[in-house]
Amino acid sequence: MKKNIGVIVNGISILCALAVVGAVAFWAKPCQATLELANGSAVPMRCAFTGKVALLLAVVLIVVCIASIATKKPMSVAVAAISIALIVLTFDTPISIGICKDGMACSATAFWLRLGAVISFVAACAGFALDGKRVHVKP
Repeated sequence: MKKNIGVIVNGISILCALAVVGAVAFWAKPCQATLELANGSAVPMRCAFTGKVALLLAVVLIVVCIASIATKKPMSVAVAAISIALIVLTFDTPISIGICKDGMACSATAFWLRLGAVISFVAACAGFALDGKRVHVKP
């Protein structure tokens, strides 16, 4: 079991990334509406951009997990960082894009992004804690 912990943890993160891709592309799509600007032109709502960035982060997460499995080197810190980026992406902060107000279709998208990212983050932390290759400092 200890030998396969990296494969199990990375497999969980890959499944979470695929859930994010599925949510953004199929079952919980971000808002498809546009905003009309003062000059008359229309632009997509910010949740559309959140969906695009989430897809990119999910693909990066899949690539990192596959690289970790292929090289048999733990990349828990990278997986955790990407997962945190997915979580932060859905909130309205100065460093993220955010989603629209409550009640819009993108609220479901944000739920799936947060759920997948939290599960991936927990798996990465568990993989880090259970990794037998880490150097343990003894007093």
